[in-house]
Amino acid sequence: MKTLLCCALAVSLVRASEQADVIVVAATPAGVAAAVSAARSGASVIVLEESAHVGGIISGGLTNTDIRKHGAVGGLYNEFKRHIVEHYTAIYGPDSPQLKICKGGNRFEPCVAEKVFRELMAAEANIRLLERRRVVSARVIGADGLVREATPGRRIDGAPPGEFGPTDKLVSLMAEDLDQPGSRIEFRGRTFIDCTYEGDLAALAGVPYRVGRESRSDFNEPHAGHIFVRFKDYHPLPGSTGEADDGIQAFCFRFHLTKDKTNSVPVEQPKGYNRDDYRHVLSQIAEGQITSFKQVIQLYEMPNGKFEANSDHPHPDTGVPAESLDLAEENWGWPEAGPAERQRIFARYWSHNEGLLWLLQQDPAVPETIRAEAQQWGFPKDEFTDHRHRPHHLYVRQGRRIWGEFTTSENDAKPIFETGLPARQPDGIAVVEFEFDSHAVQKYDPAHPLLRPGYFFIAHDPFQLPYRVVVPRCVDGLLVPVACSATHVGYSALRMEPVFMALGEACGIAARQAQQAGVEARSIDAKALQREIVRRGGVVLYENAALIPDGW
Repeated sequence: MKTLLCCALAVSLVRASEQADVIVVAATPAGVAAAVSAARSGASVIVLEESAHVGGIISGGLTNTDIRKHGAVGGLYNEFKRHIVEHYTAIYGPDSPQLKICKGGNRFEPCVAEKVFRELMAAEANIRLLERRRVVSARVIGADGLVREATPGRRIDGAPPGEFGPTDKLVSLMAEDLDQPGSRIEFRGRTFIDCTYEGDLAALAGVPYRVGRESRSDFNEPHAGHIFVRFKDYHPLPGSTGEADDGIQAFCFRFHLTKDKTNSVPVEQPKGYNRDDYRHVLSQIAEGQITSFKQVIQLYEMPNGKFEANSDHPHPDTGVPAESLDLAEENWGWPEAGPAERQRIFARYWSHNEGLLWLLQQDPAVPETIRAEAQQWGFPKDEFTDHRHRPHHLYVRQGRRIWGEFTTSENDAKPIFETGLPARQPDGIAVVEFEFDSHAVQKYDPAHPLLRPGYFFIAHDPFQLPYRVVVPRCVDGLLVPVACSATHVGYSALRMEPVFMALGEACGIAARQAQQAGVEARSIDAKALQREIVRRGGVVLYENAALIPDGW
């Protein structure tokens, strides 16, 4: 009798279903923005997050916000910043160094970022956050009116195909409870918003997507494909073929360090440490080109004695550092990989990143002066407390990119003759103001000593992202604000978290507007969407001078 009862309970867990107006997948910054904006529009919202953390890479360590023109960003990102300022003001005071260092809410500690993201969602009564839920499948309804398991989306690289195929409507997804292996629950929604960095739900639901670099001719982009460019130089160097490949820009961790010995744990030699990974750095050290720890790793000051680390680029005159925290090529399979392979890549990246720190602190080939400088640093004891004080998120700079109703490319930043500014989009919902910035796609090549293959950094005037970039081909009932529709070059400029938050906020509003109008999300009134974004303090067009906070 007991056995039968257990079996019946297991079956009921698998068959159970939950429902909401809007289902948001991934509590990344875009996911938080999508959920909050949908909830404030009157929708019931369920947020499914695979990890035990909220805030994606921002709460995972990316706490130095990349914004050049602060007036180009508004809405929920500004609300997030306001909460950051309120936190440091309330705890440390209006004249505190913590408040000054946070630079108006643009720099902060990871634990504080997660606290604020959680508070934003908790303040909305109609948001349910379910953590440790991994989406494993999706169901759609076709033109024949029959509900079926979705056929995963096709990878279509290169130029747009002549035909994408029929359009289905996403009606539900199945998610596994990672704390109860084998337990799966169906989630039904009127609209789904995929806020993963990789576009996982979109791919499961049947959305066609791309991964690698387009060729120069696919979209007529000057910096597309296989390319060699020096830092802040726009001119492709000899050897730049413009050919397409499977490459995506390098990942790294955005970990934090501190010199405060009362709040630090030591760097360790990681499992899988491979000294040969750093042969080019060791060579530059031996040649006297590198004489300081900070020539290898960038550090940004955060409140309470913490510093965020980032990979550094080769100086265009010296080529230093040849390598840093970015580990190119070994991430090419991440976007389409399953959980086990992603975990392997995650571990490899951490071994590489902590390994570089350990080398600079301990390797006898490193001069004592550099080792002494490096040995001052440890991992903050009060960060990532459930993950050995190491980050729980890898900085996925690029995953899948869906095929949407519009593809953003390098050309969208080109000035038009009439105004000398980029063309306006009739359905613009967010602004891209950061440079076209692709980290290395391939590993350092000594034949090109002043750069890393695939890297470029190209300034441009701010340009608009149209609503159509979040509207996928082939699937209704779904919006995709992070793995949105762009070329490799186009994505390199929009891939900033404030932009993702703006797109997520727009998707949350659009989802509810579609439901209230009784239309598909692709058919909403774009002007009404723009008006509501602006009413909430968002920015849909930016063509004036930069607004830079005091002290920036």
